[in-house]
Amino acid sequence: MRKTHPVNALKKLGIGLAFGAATIMSMPTSALACTQVYMGNKLTADGNTYYGRAEDFGKRYLKHYGIEPAHEPGFKYSSIESAFEYTSNKPTYRYSYVRDHPSNWMGRTDAYSEAGINEKGVSCSATLSTSYNEEADAADHIDEKVGLGEYSYGSIILGESALVRSRASSFSAD
Repeated sequence: MRKTHPVNALKKLGIGLAFGAATIMSMPTSALACTQVYMGNKLTADGNTYYGRAEDFGKRYLKHYGIEPAHEPGFKYSSIESAFEYTSNKPTYRYSYVRDHPSNWMGRTDAYSEAGINEKGVSCSATLSTSYNEEADAADHIDEKVGLGEYSYGSIILGESALVRSRASSFSAD
């Protein structure tokens, strides 16, 4: 009877475990997790900026990619989630967007922008937290009658914002 050398046995075990882990990780899951990824040009080897969004709301949930033109002062934003309305007092910025297919707009003719980048380089991804747990609701309850909803802020941020400033240094771990 031939014995396997202990080092070779460990190699085979390691390869088997790695293959098993890769197989499990490649299996489809049914979690709802919209995700945005943004890598600025200073973080990539080729100096390009990369932007992506994954949405797993439903199978074959059609999306539109397009360009929202700049608008003159007086452009009105509104919300599908509340009575919120905002009228811009300045020209808006042009931006690219990803939106749901018009069949999902609930009878409206204006779609919100789930994700995009404006002409100033500001990017935004919305609808990342429409499903939340009880603790989050208790800490920050959503009043559907007032305020800016998650479905609307992407369009407003992309249309109105010329820059983004990090406030991370002002937050404390306490």
